Amino acid sequence: MHRRVTLATAIGGAILTVLAGCGSDGSAGESTPAPTTPSETASATPSVDPSSPDATTLSGDWQIPAEDYVLHLADDGTFVEDFQGVVDFRTGKYQVDGDTISLVGDDGNTDKGTIEGETLKFTLGTATRVE
Repeated sequence: MHRRVTLATAIGGAILTVLAGCGSDGSAGESTPAPTTPSETASATPSVDPSSPDATTLSGDWQIPAEDYVLHLADDGTFVEDFQGVVDFRTGKYQVDGDTISLVGDDGNTDKGTIEGETLKFTLGTATRVE
């Protein structure tokens, strides 16, 4: 997500630079834009909410006992699901974007969930961290 924001900021800045280069041809009635201070310009580095979840803070084991489901999230962004007694039922990579977690399986399917406090809410149910 941060790369997308940085790229979007860079592209926006480049467009503004090109438009600014189009400048005035000296025609009457045109105004010169007021100079900007550094605080008025867009920052190339987006602010990061240190409390927002990422692969490191979500790593560990999560379970939905009623479904006999355990989700193992690794620091490297990979996951393994155990489901109804089948160990390594599904594997893949996971991505965190704000309060959304996407499980992109090696099987081609993607499951999305919502990160809500200390829970992960999926269609299957609400997963809690295994202690």
